[in-house]
Amino acid sequence: MVSPAFVFKWGIKKKLLLIELVLILCGRVTIVWDAMRILGGNALELPNRSKPSLPALTIDKDHVRQSLEDELTVNNLICCNLLLDGEFYTLYLDILKKSKSILHFIRATEEQLFSEYRAIQKVLRHFMHPSRLGSRISRLVLVRNILAHRIVPREKLGHIPEDKKKELEEALFKATKEVYTDVRKKVVSLSNKIQKSVSAFEGRRNIDLNTLSSTIVHFCRRCMRIVSLDRFRQRTCACGQKITRLSQVKQIPINHFNDRLIDFLEKNYWLEYGLDYLLKRKNFQTFVGYYVLGHSGVWHEIDNIAVSRGQNYRFFCECKNAEVKEKDIFVFSGKMIDIGCTRGYLFTTSEKVTDEIVRLGRAKNIDIVTGVLKRGTKSLLEEIKES
Repeated sequence: MVSPAFVFKWGIKKKLLLIELVLILCGRVTIVWDAMRILGGNALELPNRSKPSLPALTIDKDHVRQSLEDELTVNNLICCNLLLDGEFYTLYLDILKKSKSILHFIRATEEQLFSEYRAIQKVLRHFMHPSRLGSRISRLVLVRNILAHRIVPREKLGHIPEDKKKELEEALFKATKEVYTDVRKKVVSLSNKIQKSVSAFEGRRNIDLNTLSSTIVHFCRRCMRIVSLDRFRQRTCACGQKITRLSQVKQIPINHFNDRLIDFLEKNYWLEYGLDYLLKRKNFQTFVGYYVLGHSGVWHEIDNIAVSRGQNYRFFCECKNAEVKEKDIFVFSGKMIDIGCTRGYLFTTSEKVTDEIVRLGRAKNIDIVTGVLKRGTKSLLEEIKES
């Protein structure tokens, strides 16, 4: 028995084909649609009805990547059309580094923070001296508790003299406060530097980037620990202070790249979208970061697909933010052969490639375009052939 869904689908396709036939006979259009959904999922078929010598492609996009690219700050970065601008590249690399430092400091555990700071290590060295400990047992207790980076409970201090117990507790509290005070100063300083550099760039270019995210950090006023992020929450701080009122915390907004934007940049998707802008300047229909089904039945990830609507011409692009090696040519060529694409470009931020790799690329019908961040838009556009 034929399912109603199948009948419905087939009925729509049949009507579309009849409409297309009528329009073609009227001489008004040659192609009704550029992509038709198939396989009941997200896969698309890119047909070429007017010129059948260019075979159709079945393409699909990973939903995780699509979700990443749909995020507001990522989308704002893509739409600025500056991703291949050398000055902008230097700017967002600097912001990326500062943002990762900020996120590290505000999310780190006490163990991670204390291992990086000498204040706690100094207290350790001072109180771990045998002359300051009553017995070996109490020294082991101290090691275990301080390495766990907790204020040592008085009842676990063993045979340490009473005056030494109090001295140790006070020293640890003071050192902890110094650590978190320094953390606060660092994240505020990094945030201010990020805002200053973005504002200066926007002023020079007369644009509004809108790529920064803001996190509200709540610091305990007693010990300067971070007690919550974004939203105020009632809780007991590690120093023992019960946080029930906003007046007990210091709220500071910190500006930085969010996790999704950092992921987008570190995976070098920015380079693919920078190239996409160039291809659109040449009036190509473009697809970024899609998987294409090969004749073998294997899906291949293609960074950029460019299609000329009028010239019966299509090519693939590979983007490399690194030195180009022989295996890159062979892998890209293998994808092209399996899919049935005869023309390819490899764009790289590297300024030089060896003559052997250039010859290898030429033998595989792959043009290598170097130094994409050092060259102007006009120079890069001249490298892309339109037929």
